[in-house]
Amino acid sequence: MENCAKCGAKAAAEAKFCKACGAGMNAADNNEKKARVLGSGSGSRRTPAIIAAAVIFAVAAIFAYSSYGKMTNGGAMRLDAQRSAAPESAFTPVQAKGGEIRIAEDSLKGSAANYYTYAGPGKAIKFFVLKAADGTVRVALDACAACYHAKLGYSQNGDTMVCNNCGMGFRSTDVGKVTGGCSPIPVQRKVDGKMIVVKVADLESGEKYF
Repeated sequence: MENCAKCGAKAAAEAKFCKACGAGMNAADNNEKKARVLGSGSGSRRTPAIIAAAVIFAVAAIFAYSSYGKMTNGGAMRLDAQRSAAPESAFTPVQAKGGEIRIAEDSLKGSAANYYTYAGPGKAIKFFVLKAADGTVRVALDACAACYHAKLGYSQNGDTMVCNNCGMGFRSTDVGKVTGGCSPIPVQRKVDGKMIVVKVADLESGEKYF
């Protein structure tokens, strides 16, 4: 015979439950079950705190994304879009001679992007030239394959060229190297003495983006 751990009533040794109170005869099992029940209760009390912490984290992540931009492949970053194209007065008209356009390197305004327009066979083709942070000259169309339909082009934000339509930015050293998507469409160029030389054929191949 054994005594019930809960009420003290006598029970057969092989009995699993007390006939008097219905409790299990194994005290260890009772304690384990009680611990599980108590643990479940404390877990339910922790749930609101966990949800609140997750919400706070999500809000902080959204704020950081909108405030500081998101880095992407190729060194691009998302910045606040300017939402307006450069005025026509910002573009200097250039003419070709012998199938080439020649721009004096000393006419570049420091590290600022210099905007030009060329009268193509069907429409004006806009492009910009800038001296990148590494000292090399970069040339690109004032358009990209992703946003050219908006016809907003690029603006400069420090050392970054920013798409005025979607806000994607590209460091000056990536201009002419990173291709596709929202990156400025590269234009081949060479430096002949103190002149930057661009072939008319290379510009006219990008006329569809304007």
